[in-house]
Amino acid sequence: MASVSHDRQDAFRGFLNQIQEVPDNAHGFRERTHLTDVYIDSHISGRLPRSVRFIIGGDYLHGTGTARGADFDYTTPLTGPQVAVVSSPADLDFHIDDSRNFFGGYTSAEWTPLERLRLDGGVRLNITREHQQVVDGGAGTSDQQTRTDLRPGASLGAIFTAWQQKQDSIGIYVNYRDTFKPAAIDFGIGESEGGELILRPETSRSVEGGLKGRLLDRRLDLEASGFLMNFSNLVTAASVNGVPSLINAGSQRFTGFESGLAFFLQKHVIARATYSFHDATFTNFVQDFEGVPVQLAGKHVEMSARNLAALGVTYSPVRGFGGGFEVSYAGRRYLDKQNTVSSPGFASVGLNVAYRTPRWELWADASNLSDDRDPVSESELGDSQYYLLPSRRVDVGFRLHF
Repeated sequence: MASVSHDRQDAFRGFLNQIQEVPDNAHGFRERTHLTDVYIDSHISGRLPRSVRFIIGGDYLHGTGTARGADFDYTTPLTGPQVAVVSSPADLDFHIDDSRNFFGGYTSAEWTPLERLRLDGGVRLNITREHQQVVDGGAGTSDQQTRTDLRPGASLGAIFTAWQQKQDSIGIYVNYRDTFKPAAIDFGIGESEGGELILRPETSRSVEGGLKGRLLDRRLDLEASGFLMNFSNLVTAASVNGVPSLINAGSQRFTGFESGLAFFLQKHVIARATYSFHDATFTNFVQDFEGVPVQLAGKHVEMSARNLAALGVTYSPVRGFGGGFEVSYAGRRYLDKQNTVSSPGFASVGLNVAYRTPRWELWADASNLSDDRDPVSESELGDSQYYLLPSRRVDVGFRLHF
């Protein structure tokens, strides 16, 4: 398998950095980025005696990225009806050139020693090399960095069918994973925080266990699982020199459990319900706040709700009118990394309706009917700046089947 992708972006953005009617109370940037990736994968699979299936293969990714940009100060009024008039910088004198080569050899096997027991295992060797050069034409400086990583990864798992009767069954499973992922390229304009041009790769070790079942002649699907993950070098957004940038966020621990069920009722009606509890905390992360380094160990990861739930019912016939509703809930979450401010939980309601024929389908989806605008994610400018839940929205569509 082989693939080639190319992406171009042209950004012209500005951000208020002083809530005062003073000159140069905002900072902006103009940046053009080009990304090209070439990916190749090849593997073979087969069977061995004693009910063993295997896969052996390797893949390679070559990527290049370039960015040309410039940042600037400007003055913007604080009143809504007025609009700041800003000219785009003509000289994009800040240059970033990045080249990446990732190679991985992998193998995995699946063994069924008993009719009700299946064991899975796999290993992967990751070899990565990345080079980045940054030239600041305005300051007359140039810097470069090369990073090479050699890191194995592994996974182990088992699933046991504890009970089976006709079409119904209950299975118990457990798995362990050790993963490695090169970080995203930081195309932020300005010096990278900590002096590193290339971000450290993201790594994690996790264990998960639970059960899956199908009951009532396969009309009821249920699942429940618990998990523990230690994550290092999570890439997160920050503001460096007044413009968006990326940094490594030390180490975190994610624990909790997830559950869900789907009930297939008569006459094309499906009811679904989910509930999860997530406890996401920093275990080692020092960040600068107004010039003071602060250790965030023990603090909860911002914008991470501990309680999440959803309930929905859908009527989906082959032809004719159908529709349904869904209610989702996100619990209280902290809005900042120091856990000084929190936001209460909120619920969101959505509806959908459709009319189907064998040849065509007309549908409409309505989301956030209450039009609440709760904060749901942190902006790319980092701490204490947020994106809100999208306002009430209705989408209408038409599908024609050939």
